[in-house]
Amino acid sequence: MGEQDRRPTPENATMLQGYEWNVPADGKHWTRLRDAVPTLKAIGVDNIWLPPGCKASSSKGNGFDIYDLYDLGEFDQKDGKATKWGTKEQLMDLMGAAKEKGVGVYWDAVLNHKVAMLEFTAYEVEQLTATQG
Repeated sequence: MGEQDRRPTPENATMLQGYEWNVPADGKHWTRLRDAVPTLKAIGVDNIWLPPGCKASSSKGNGFDIYDLYDLGEFDQKDGKATKWGTKEQLMDLMGAAKEKGVGVYWDAVLNHKVAMLEFTAYEVEQLTATQG
């Protein structure tokens, strides 16, 4: 391979996992991340990986126990308006700050992790035998 055939190595991007399991359930995480975006960009973070921000089964849920796929901290249900991470308005502020600084955002979505969607009662029934058929 000659010198003219060499191509530069593609730039490596850095992604920060913007959450961990024990983040305080105070509804201020989106705001903390928004405030950190300029510093993160300055130290070389190109992308932030966000947790599932949907309303969870409780206000302390990490989002992997989805109660409402469409509630991003907008509706007063399941212990209040905000998710563990914050309100929809705070999320939108974070997204705006990231866009302004050229930081990409990845949303962790596991759409089949749902709980508390249906309430039902289970009843014990007689077991059928082969002769009852």
